[in-house]
Amino acid sequence: MEMNKQKYRNFLITSIMTAIVIIVVSTVMYVKDRLPNTIFINTNTSTKYNFSMPVSLNVENKTSIRLNGKNTIYSGEKGEYSGKYKMFGIVPIKNTKVKVVDKRKVYPVGLPVGLYLKTQGVMIIDEGQVISKNGEKLCPAKGLVKKGDYITEFNGKTVSNKSQLSYLINENKEKIVTLTVKKNNITKKISIKPVSDKNGNYMLGIWVRDDSQGIGTVTFITKDNKYCALGHGISDIDTGELLSSNNGTIFKANIWGIRKGESGKPGGLCGSIEYNNKNIIGDITKNCVCGLYGNMDKKIISGYNISEKEIGLQSEIKKGEAFIQFIADGKVNIYKIEIENIYANAKEKNMVIKITDKRLLNKTGGIVQGMSGSPIIQNGKVIGAVTHVMINDPTRGYGILAENMLKSI
Repeated sequence: MEMNKQKYRNFLITSIMTAIVIIVVSTVMYVKDRLPNTIFINTNTSTKYNFSMPVSLNVENKTSIRLNGKNTIYSGEKGEYSGKYKMFGIVPIKNTKVKVVDKRKVYPVGLPVGLYLKTQGVMIIDEGQVISKNGEKLCPAKGLVKKGDYITEFNGKTVSNKSQLSYLINENKEKIVTLTVKKNNITKKISIKPVSDKNGNYMLGIWVRDDSQGIGTVTFITKDNKYCALGHGISDIDTGELLSSNNGTIFKANIWGIRKGESGKPGGLCGSIEYNNKNIIGDITKNCVCGLYGNMDKKIISGYNISEKEIGLQSEIKKGEAFIQFIADGKVNIYKIEIENIYANAKEKNMVIKITDKRLLNKTGGIVQGMSGSPIIQNGKVIGAVTHVMINDPTRGYGILAENMLKSI
């Protein structure tokens, strides 16, 4: 009997200790995920960070950083420093970077434009079958290529579009060809023998896509005519892969209508783009997860009476009222929104926002496709851009931090 009681006590103690360990580990993981990987602060300022949890920040080699009280950071000259979060000021839980940056000013825009993105090579979106004259199903590329691969060369010749690729294949006929394929900065060469289809055309048995075009919104322009747009990268509709490109053009867009968004059915801007030299207003030099980047003459906004505004950092953003700026019908429109949540560590979905302005809701139903890139403004500062709409609730969506967009400019 006494032995059974002892076993029960041991079991109870073990269970309690296990539960405590699980709670502690879960708490640490939760806290770790919510703490920013990088903290941006302006030079020569005092910035208060309230992490809403018992965490302190230590900064190593702080020649230009001083800490005081509950994570108040006093910054001096520009620089980058290593930091460490400690729970209860004792237990190290995560490393971070503290970046001291000069205050930046930009021109918030919100202008819908036409986008033409030229890919670096031809993207493979899938393998395919070729039906021969005999009705045989042939798969010459099976197992040799993957979705998202880019064909950059054909027998040593640079490939720029799918029409050129088709021409080279048919010129080569049934001879084995060497393709140079690139993905994630890794290049390899593969050999494939083209086959003839039932119409006598030679094929590799792959589906491909080259350039991409559409409508998006410019977020801001700098004094030196650099711009950021969209707040997210352009990805292939089939593979979901970010399109590999550092070359493209921005055109004027004629927005002639809006398709209102509904639950489960996102709306969109309806417009037309004339792809000619007269309508070119900028170029595209980079497509990355934080948006499109390039050069654009700020004269494009000269007729809208837009003034410079300071970039607001993540530490300055508060839940609550904010505004988005969008140019439509030849004028700058400012609409009320609500910032419902802030996620510092997300790559592009840093804020959950809700459209509250009845004027915009009556016109669009909320956030619609093509509005991605509309600048978000709070307390007179540009804090980010609209990026995505929630499919089941078009009044709500996501935004990216302006400081994340500036990393790639």
